[in-house]
Formats: sequence, C-alpha cells, structure tokens
Amino acid sequence: MNFRLASELLLAIMFAMTYRKATIIYNPMSGRKGKRTEKAKEMVRLLETRGIQAEACATTAPHDATRLAREAIANGANLIISYGGDGTLNEVIQPMVGTDVALAVWAGGTANVVAKDLHLPKNSERLADVIAAGKTRRIALGCASRSQESGVWSRESGVRCPASDAFDNEPGVQKVESDSAIDQQSDLRQPDISNNGLQTPDSKLQTLKRYFFMFAGIGLDASISRGVNAKLKRKTGEFAFWVSGIKHLFAWDAPVFDVQVDGQKYQSAFTLVGKGKGYGGGIKMAKNAKLEQPEFELFILPRHKRNIVYLIDLLKGFLGKPERSSATILCAKRIKVNSDKEIWVELDGELAGTLPMTFEAVPDALSVIVP
Repeated sequence: MNFRLASELLLAIMFAMTYRKATIIYNPMSGRKGKRTEKAKEMVRLLETRGIQAEACATTAPHDATRLAREAIANGANLIISYGGDGTLNEVIQPMVGTDVALAVWAGGTANVVAKDLHLPKNSERLADVIAAGKTRRIALGCASRSQESGVWSRESGVRCPASDAFDNEPGVQKVESDSAIDQQSDLRQPDISNNGLQTPDSKLQTLKRYFFMFAGIGLDASISRGVNAKLKRKTGEFAFWVSGIKHLFAWDAPVFDVQVDGQKYQSAFTLVGKGKGYGGGIKMAKNAKLEQPEFELFILPRHKRNIVYLIDLLKGFLGKPERSSATILCAKRIKVNSDKEIWVELDGELAGTLPMTFEAVPDALSVIVP
C-alpha cells in the first residue's frame, strides 16, 4: 500500500470516528421551484441510517446561512452540508475558514459550479454514500479585502459612501485591524467566529474581508449579475444570465480599471480571479486553476471598442479555449484592483460591492468532502 493510499484510508477512518454530527443548511428559495424542505428531511434520514446524526436548518433571509453555520459550529457540528446554490455556499463558508469542520456541497441552486468542480453527485442517495465514506481534501480559498475608509459606490446616489455601509453589511464579512489598510493584514486563516463573525477591534483603520470559494468577477460579469431578472432566474436558471449578457452587448459602456500583479499593471474591462475551474454557463476561463493550490488563475480582458468582441472571447471560454481569446492569462497569489469609477465585484456569483479591492489566496483554509 503506497503512502498516499494509506493517508487517504487513515483520513477516512478518522472521519468515520469523528464527523458524526452534521447540519444541513439549505435555501428553500434557491434555484427553481422544488421541494427542498422534503429533500433536506430525506437527507437527514439517509445520513442517520449511515450513522451520522443530522439536522436540517432552512435560511429565512439573505445572509442567514452564515448565522446558521456559525451556530452549528458553536453547537458542536463537525460537518456542514450546504444545500443550495453557490451564493448559499459562499455564506456558509465564512465562519468555517481555519476550522476543522468539514464541508459537503449538495447542488441545489442555479449554477452549482462548486459541486461540478468537486465531481459531487446531485442524487441524494449517492451523495449520502460519499459523505459517509468520509474522504476529505484540504483546499485553499480566495479572500477579497478592502480598507474600510475606501468607500463604495451608492447605487441610489451615484457617489461613494463608507465601505461599512455595503461591503461589510453582511454577517460573513470580517473586520481586521490594520496599520496600513490592505497591505498589512492579519492572518486570514484564523477568523473570529464569535460576535456574528465580525472582528471589531478599536483601531483607526480596519480592513474588511470576505472569503470566496470559486471565483471573483470584476467588471462585466458583475454588471451582468446586477442586470439579471430575479423572476426569470427562478424560472429558467442560467438562461437569465445569458439574457442579461445579451442586453449588455447593446447598452454597456465598459469602464476600465487597473489590475496590479507582481508590480505589473494591466487595464481591464473584465477580470476573473479564478480559484477553481468552474464558472457559470459552462464557460472555462480558468481551466488550469486548482482548489488545493494557494494561487489564482487570472483572466484579464482588455477594453474592446465593440461589445460583440466580449461575446466572442466568452465563447472561446465556453469552447474550453480561453488562451485563444484576447485576454491575458497568468497565475498569482495576490492582486490589487483599483478604479475611480463605479466598478462592481461579485464573489461566487453574488454581488459584493465596488472597487478598490485586494484579492489574496488563503492556503489550507477549508476541508471539503470529495468522492
């Protein structure tokens, strides 16, 4: 028996002995219509027949999944199952970072790019078997951060307001004391999970941060996300994003922002910070990104004179050939993105505020269940 196989067997045995208290956190409104409550209860039964004590908790409001995950950890859960879309998953992971609590991803939303990247089954019986088998992998995450004093754009007024009015107005956002804004951050792998997930030291300058699992999108795709019709998304899933994207071809005037990587500056209208391969609509712009690696694959697209060129570049990603697009593709562990314009950012498909932001890869951040 080789060392790797022995290690995986040992981890499985340890899981079987340790991870026996699970909490399913699910969004009853995620994705298209479905009997999510009944399915969650069925998963509880399936896990209990496999020797895992489980309970199901439904979210009742935006960002509620972060609170539920934090409470589950405080009550002794050592396995959390996120049932919903990538947005629900993003909320769930915030208090889990740096802990030994394992995460299982159960696809139930619109895109489910994380479940696809991890090759996890959607079928309840098969997923229960995977969870019970107990194989885990330690992965890295991304972290988006910003100085609290930098401010964000107000959609209503069109002017900047304090960053704390938007970016950190969520239970999952951390506040970290810093003497020089974003450049001198504390250890991102050790968040405080008390006090609703917020660190609030007495300091003149703080850094706001939020973790992301798969990707951060800056510019074009965040603008598309803002334009998605919620009712159409509920009925048609990913098709609603394509509709918003097509509308952008006729009306979008691409603002430009600066991406700084290892001392080099790039001007961009759309940048994807890829932590994993997955992206919505089957597009692969970071096809060499690996969840376990503490670095990003960047897809930096310049501004084009004609909007149709953006669609052509995205289609090349859809065909699995992002290197044939006009984008600059490179790897980095940390990047800074700045603009004096209203440039929106989305993390795992959910809007997270406006630039400036810094993105950093956080190693050894989370344990995930894998087949």
